[in-house]
Amino acid sequence: MTARSEGMGGHLLRRCHQIAVAVFLDECAAFALTPLQFAVLDSLYTNGPQDQVTLGGAVALDRTTISLVIGKLEQRELVRRQQANRDKRAKIVTITAAGKDLTAAALRAVRVAEQRIVAPLDDAETGQLLQLLAKLADGNNSLSRAPEKTQRHGVEPRKSTRKIA
Repeated sequence: MTARSEGMGGHLLRRCHQIAVAVFLDECAAFALTPLQFAVLDSLYTNGPQDQVTLGGAVALDRTTISLVIGKLEQRELVRRQQANRDKRAKIVTITAAGKDLTAAALRAVRVAEQRIVAPLDDAETGQLLQLLAKLADGNNSLSRAPEKTQRHGVEPRKSTRKIA
């Protein structure tokens, strides 16, 4: 790492993201899942059927990306989409039995990936890192192109000061 990049938090976050994705893909190769696909499956596994917009908000994906991710999972018959009864424009996404089985099986590999990612840190540092990452994500949530719609830690996101054009 160069002296200049040491003070560039954005660059370090991008590098850590690259590493995290590489480790995830390595550990989860047998399941042929991307991190985004796993996040969607895990949300459905944990929270049950959701309309596509709510699901996108839960995993912080914009409308286009959530639609593409769901489409890939649907092709593999891991989820299914159907029109909502009340609002014909809404699509309800449900995890299938195969999706539940794959999510449960992949969970161990995901946990191993997460352990590998934080391996250079001791337990206290890992806890501190996760706490600080959550604070950054929650505190800047409204600045995202795809804000998370649920808050994990009760931290109220600050209101965006961006002007809408």
